[in-house]
Amino acid sequence: MSEFDGKIVLVTGCARASGMGRAISVAFAHAGADVVATDVAVGGTRNENEEGLAEIRLGWKGLESLAGEIQGLGRRVLTLVGDVSRATDAERFIADALAQFGRIDVLVNNAAAPHGADRRLLWEVPEEAWDLVLDVNLKGTFLMSRAVIPHMLSRGSGRIINMASVSGKRGTARRGAYTASKFGVIGLTQAMAQELGAHGITVNAICPGSVDTSRRESTSRRERALAERDPNAPVLALPPTGRIARPDDIARLALFFASDQSDHITGQAWNVDGGTVMH
Repeated sequence: MSEFDGKIVLVTGCARASGMGRAISVAFAHAGADVVATDVAVGGTRNENEEGLAEIRLGWKGLESLAGEIQGLGRRVLTLVGDVSRATDAERFIADALAQFGRIDVLVNNAAAPHGADRRLLWEVPEEAWDLVLDVNLKGTFLMSRAVIPHMLSRGSGRIINMASVSGKRGTARRGAYTASKFGVIGLTQAMAQELGAHGITVNAICPGSVDTSRRESTSRRERALAERDPNAPVLALPPTGRIARPDDIARLALFFASDQSDHITGQAWNVDGGTVMH
């Protein structure tokens, strides 16, 4: 019997076939948990310069396909569509999950804004692109956490896992909005950990580096186009381990942060990047 049997895990940003949200949701289902999977659209959102051909070949249907995977593992699943950056949607996610399952043991704040016009030099970033990234990545983490915390306080236990980034520890050129949002997520993680530690609730952040998801397709195309215009532009390089991360690398850390083995770990931001950033 797994320690996750009977546990309810809510994961945001789950609809992409190669995304971290899918990997995290399936990993928890494998471990025995029932899953609430959400996204802003049934099929998620595509990034700038991303065709989504892999999903087309798979016949991937977003949350519907993910639900089939989880049910195939013998676990219950609830899929919900809405925008984490809107308080009404965040609160509805929590209310619907509680109405269906009666409890939420783990919240994984994985939803993130797609790559777009924010991936520019800072002075070239439109205000609306900045707002989208900060609203989804940072405000969404705040709103989802705010919505679930009263329930976790009433039970005297819970786990909140926030998706940050190594760019939340070291500023990255052409990712000003993203960097600011992820620095914010790490700060918010630490503040919540201070407030909730005495109530049996831990809050930790995962900091991926480059991960082999649909986002990498967008990043690779953008970096190649930039290199054609500027031979001195930085290019993606492999970390010391010799490979980029896979979504299941991220999922394994999420399982650990949600487990009893991490009950004395809170307020931390752990890298999963093969040693690229070592702090």
